[in-house]
Amino acid sequence: MYNQSRMSFYTIYFFIIALAVLKAHLFYLLIEMMHKLDLNKPFSNLVSKQITRISYFTFSIGLLSCIAQETVGRIIRKGYEIGHLTQFWTDSQAFILMAAVIYVISVIFRRGIELQNENDLTV
Repeated sequence: MYNQSRMSFYTIYFFIIALAVLKAHLFYLLIEMMHKLDLNKPFSNLVSKQITRISYFTFSIGLLSCIAQETVGRIIRKGYEIGHLTQFWTDSQAFILMAAVIYVISVIFRRGIELQNENDLTV
């Protein structure tokens, strides 16, 4: 493919590298949140912000995967062979759905923080 169309080659590998970097950073955020999570007082601003950040990164991965699917579909229709590289962006819908679920959890955490703060003020 590199000899046939360098632009298509670089486009495909840009998507592969960008998705790999986003997924690695997503798991870094998850591990960082797990280290900072205090089970005695789980509803903290830090955890809420981290969960929101995780949902944004998850949505970004899903969105970039959708864009990659469409772009690679056009490259395939032009007659280029890409082999088994489609495995990198086949789960775009799952990431978008997961981002929505994680965002709902972050909203619940924000409400939990509000309730915890009200409880601390009344006691």
